[in-house]
Formats: sequence, C-alpha cells, structure tokens
Amino acid sequence: MKIVWRVTFTILRIWMGLQWLEAGSEKIKNPAWVGDQVPAGITGFLKGAAAKATGAHPAVQKWYADFLNGFAIPNAKIFSYMVAFGEALVGIALILGIFTTFAALMGAFMNLNFMLAGSTSTNPILYTGSMIILFWSANATFFALDHVILPWLKERVQGILKKAPATAA
Repeated sequence: MKIVWRVTFTILRIWMGLQWLEAGSEKIKNPAWVGDQVPAGITGFLKGAAAKATGAHPAVQKWYADFLNGFAIPNAKIFSYMVAFGEALVGIALILGIFTTFAALMGAFMNLNFMLAGSTSTNPILYTGSMIILFWSANATFFALDHVILPWLKERVQGILKKAPATAA
C-alpha cells in the first residue's frame, strides 16, 4: 500500500510542478514581466488587486492593499522578476523532486499572496496540493532527487561540522 501513496504523491508533485513551470515560463517569455516592458505585467495585477479593497465586501483586505500600495507597487520591478523566476524555479524543483519541501512552501507562499490579492483561479488547488506535499513529504519525495541528494548533503554537512575547531567557552 505504501507504493500506491508514493506514486500518488509523486504524480501530484510532478503535476503541480508542471503548473508552476508553465505559469513561470509564460511570464519569463512576456516582456511585460521579464524584459523591456517591466514592470507593466505585475503593476497591472497589483493595482487591480489594490482596487478590490473597496466596497461593503472587498475581495482584498485593507491591510493587504496597504502593503501592495506602500511596498509592492513601488518595488514592482523586483517583484516582477521574483514572481516570474520564482514560479519557474518552484516548478522545476517540484518536477525533479529537489528541495521539495522548500519548493512546496514557496509555492504555497506565492499562492497565499495571490489569493490575498483577490485572485482565485488555480491558487486554492495549488495551495492545497502544497499543503498535502508538506504534510506527507516522505511520500512525495520517495521518487525524487531529494531521496538521493538530501542524505548526501547531510553527510557532507556533518563532516564539515566534525572538522570545525572547537571554540573555547
């Protein structure tokens, strides 16, 4: 039965990675996100989100709109590159299963911010998938590079720590 869970979570991880890679690749190819028209793409998204903070039942909370107006929009150029390349890197990491837990956490963080900005789309599905991977990472990383690389890294770090000189107290 363990193998069924491992295969299921591996399929979920790879599917999510493909979603992230596709979203990031589209932005990387778009000059409004990465190119000579930056930050046109993200500025439109952020200003649209901030505008949703009005009315009796706003889709965006005032505190988040304040964050968008006071920090994200003035720094839209850096956010544009962070979102585009962040999405692509999360996708690659999930597909390969390398640093899977960190990639799922970063994906969940981006999804949370997109939802706080009033965008639903696939964000709730990907956020939930990230939570599933985080909670059951042993199954999601069994057929992954993590299964090989993390023990190797642990061994190297422990070797370095053992060689480090002791400090006097």
